[in-house]
Amino acid sequence: MTTPAHARRAIAWPLATLAAGAALSIPPLRSLIEQSMAWHMLVQMPLLVLGGWLSMRCLAALGPVGTLERWNRYGLTGFIAAQAILAFWMLPLSIDRAVVLPWFDLLKVASLFACGAMLRHSFERSPALIQVFFVGYAVSMMLSLGAYFATTDLRLCNAYSLESQMVSGQGLAILATLLGALWLVGTIRKLQASSRRFC
Repeated sequence: MTTPAHARRAIAWPLATLAAGAALSIPPLRSLIEQSMAWHMLVQMPLLVLGGWLSMRCLAALGPVGTLERWNRYGLTGFIAAQAILAFWMLPLSIDRAVVLPWFDLLKVASLFACGAMLRHSFERSPALIQVFFVGYAVSMMLSLGAYFATTDLRLCNAYSLESQMVSGQGLAILATLLGALWLVGTIRKLQASSRRFC
């Protein structure tokens, strides 16, 4: 049974994470993402996705989210939508616009938060085979883009220097590797736990 204290703690983490990510879009912290592509792609964007992930976890713990079941059967719809959002915000043009257009930056905050929520809902309801396809595609996309950012001599984002772009590319490749490894370890543990229950 969920107590008021547990409920407050459950709500505090997603709110704090979302607030930390959104605060980077508001002065004076906004200068961090205006000056550094790494802060933009490797700090703010993951924080927004994590905030959505934790929020969906909180909703699932505090009450039913059954209205989403029909919409996101086996996690397919959520995965497709999340993949589209992630791909869009990895485009250099989208990153540039988020730096110079406040309304576009607000769209980024809202869509990445929704992306995290959809990912959590989808991972909870999808079999490992579907997850392999999505995680494999997302990780390979991030690795490829990170390698391109880190090695190309072209300045892809007008808002950032070539050096900042290279650092972001290296960080994106590392982040993709860590996320892939984290998913793999979690999946192996779930399979082992399932096998022990049937033994």
